[in-house]
Amino acid sequence: MREGSHVIVLPFPGQGHITPLSQFSKRLASKGLKPTLILVSDKPTSPYKIDNDSITVFPISNGFQEGEDPLQDLDDYMDRVETSIKKRLPELIKDMKLSGNTPKALVYDSTMPWLLDVAHDHGLRGAAFFTQPWLVSVIYYHVFKGTFSVPSTKYGHSTLASFPSFPMLNANDLPSFLCESSSYPNILRIVVDQLSNIERVDIVLCNTFDKLEEKLVKWVKSMWPVLNIGPTLPSMYLDKRLSEDKNYGFSLFTAKSTECIEWLNSKQPSSVVYVSFGSLVILNEDQMMELATGLKQSGCFFLWVVRETETDKIPKHYVEEIGEKGLIVSWSPQLEVLAHESVGSFLTHCGWNSTLEGLSLGVPMIGMPHWTDQPTNAKFVEDVWKVGVRVKAEADGFVRKEEIVRCVGEVMEGEKGKEIRKNAEKWKVLAREAVSEGGGSDKSIDEFVSMVC
Repeated sequence: MREGSHVIVLPFPGQGHITPLSQFSKRLASKGLKPTLILVSDKPTSPYKIDNDSITVFPISNGFQEGEDPLQDLDDYMDRVETSIKKRLPELIKDMKLSGNTPKALVYDSTMPWLLDVAHDHGLRGAAFFTQPWLVSVIYYHVFKGTFSVPSTKYGHSTLASFPSFPMLNANDLPSFLCESSSYPNILRIVVDQLSNIERVDIVLCNTFDKLEEKLVKWVKSMWPVLNIGPTLPSMYLDKRLSEDKNYGFSLFTAKSTECIEWLNSKQPSSVVYVSFGSLVILNEDQMMELATGLKQSGCFFLWVVRETETDKIPKHYVEEIGEKGLIVSWSPQLEVLAHESVGSFLTHCGWNSTLEGLSLGVPMIGMPHWTDQPTNAKFVEDVWKVGVRVKAEADGFVRKEEIVRCVGEVMEGEKGKEIRKNAEKWKVLAREAVSEGGGSDKSIDEFVSMVC
């Protein structure tokens, strides 16, 4: 390996995409590479820092002025991002070459497949980085190829019977964009187009590990040059080889308080239900009421993250009613919470980053998926990895308080919960082994380094 070889890393501008690619950059830096991490933002002049001196952060504009709402029109947003990147990225590559720091590869988010041509046009190898697991990407691939027919409604029944590595999938187990394509036509196109040029990609990276999706991994590796490099959690929660890698480095959200850790310290081991639905899921007022009531009636201690924009949906006098049984915060240090000995389960939307964190830290999960890949992740949590249960929603997607109580009881106190905890501990060990020296993901990162140097 030639020490100091440069690579460019370009995530899609969203926290769920920035996090795994920035963590991968840290792993590359630990192997001697010098990553330049490009952050696309409406505040390109703001200072960005990451807790690794070997990584250069290079912000560029997303094409919007500060104050404009970029999400008003998804097509317009994607067009502006593409235009801005296609203007600034070649300039960056040229400047790097002139300074003697010629980049060897472009690691780009798979949601921007057009970046492969940009890489090749400038003599770089193109490495597509999939932030979602293969259990989702393989479905998208077969939709793209036309070998899987999308059900017309999420309440019908459809199976991927041609894939022995898949469990039986009902329509409501599929990524939501497939079953509600008329509601999300633009997003459906984006997620499916990730696979549009995968046959031409030089290297395919994925935030998973071989043993987690063993049968699917065998299939995708027979198709494409796949390297699984996850889980992309900070090293100090896994192999502990990168002593400075204690957190995700930077966030689009502001850390405000660690009061939840002090509260957890006062609780018994495995006695608390941690509740968080990520940064995008929005529950309506009725669902918030039902969830709040279910948590209270479960009888368990709970730590519930409710974003500041959602706090007006918390039932009146609820905080007073729950007393010491619950704590509601607007932000939490999620990794630190999940690693805390008092946490006994994780009530989650089953976004992939959260699911992978739960698996990697050995926390039993209660899946309450909403959209995107979450239903499929939740299916695997319950029926394949067997590390949790999934709430049963009504036909309109509404989850009753009785179902919350049932699932919390099953995981925290029931006989099934014992088996779930045993399985959760197994996957925790396997996740740590994957990124430890000589593990599958560690070897994949070494292989990537040798391919681009």
